[in-house]
Amino acid sequence: MKGGRVMELTVFDLTSRARHAAAPERSAPRDETDADAYEHTLEQAGMADEGGLDAYYLTEHHSNPSLQIVPSPHLVVAALSQRTTRIRLGVMCTNLTLHHPVRVAEEVRMMDLLTSGRLEMGFGRGAAPHEQVGFGVEPSEAEALFEQSLAIVRQLLTSGRLDSYDGGPWKGTGVMLVPEATQRPHPPLWMAAVSDRSLRGAARLGLNLCTAFLDLERMLSSRKIYQATWADAHPDLGCGRYGTLQHVFVGETEEEAYEQAGPQIEGWLGADVTLKEAIARGSVVCGAPEQCVHQLLLRSEAGIDMFQGWFQFGALDPAASNRSLQLFCQEVAPAVRSALGHPGSAV
Repeated sequence: MKGGRVMELTVFDLTSRARHAAAPERSAPRDETDADAYEHTLEQAGMADEGGLDAYYLTEHHSNPSLQIVPSPHLVVAALSQRTTRIRLGVMCTNLTLHHPVRVAEEVRMMDLLTSGRLEMGFGRGAAPHEQVGFGVEPSEAEALFEQSLAIVRQLLTSGRLDSYDGGPWKGTGVMLVPEATQRPHPPLWMAAVSDRSLRGAARLGLNLCTAFLDLERMLSSRKIYQATWADAHPDLGCGRYGTLQHVFVGETEEEAYEQAGPQIEGWLGADVTLKEAIARGSVVCGAPEQCVHQLLLRSEAGIDMFQGWFQFGALDPAASNRSLQLFCQEVAPAVRSALGHPGSAV
């Protein structure tokens, strides 16, 4: 595989609290607080930075502590900009339907400045109706609102100003974006999507795409849909990047990995799929270091440009998650890059 494609190796952090997410098979730490979960995010981002990984992504969710306890990933990126030195910091994703687009554009500029041009920015319309109605958004209008907001955000990030704008509920005049741009014209822009409709939407809008929890067969088919739609919509532009998000657990041995991560991953997948079946299908990465290397190389062969590993999931013990991430940085990532002919990290 020497001289093959570059596949970025990144981390996805849901910043959840194990006490809320505990599965029946395992009790969560009784003394864990929201502050502990936030500190763990800062700790893992530092580990990924020192370990040479390519990017660290946060996301946005509301009113559901069993899923996530960070309503503003922008604030976490700002904090991490001062705690890391080289790793790219990303949002995957900001729910554009819930925020004023001018404010979003301003904060993107701020985050890019604070990270010294290390920002990756993902957008979405949101898939949780309770979050939309909590902000007074009708779920049936979310797709249209997303595209209207994205158009305003993109115009502002590109030109730095708008004499006027009129999109959905957002109308205004005389906007000048500050601070000045760091990455020009703007940071790389992503869209999180899973359905065929959303895949095509990302391509049509000219956004990099990140899918989630797909098996290898579905990765291949969704990538083909994305590329074909992109070619039709933007025949003069090279295709955007294709990324995917999956659970990751690296153990010293296969047995250790299965014992530590199995109950949590199987709890997420549901009763009809075992951990071994999920690994065989290519929908999770789990095992000893050499097994995880092999599994990731299969994803590179499937055309993945950016792999997001979800290391802290369910009620997984934070110490076990840290050890898994450490093994990934020390043994898995270097071996994957060497096999692909890119021994250094993509700084």
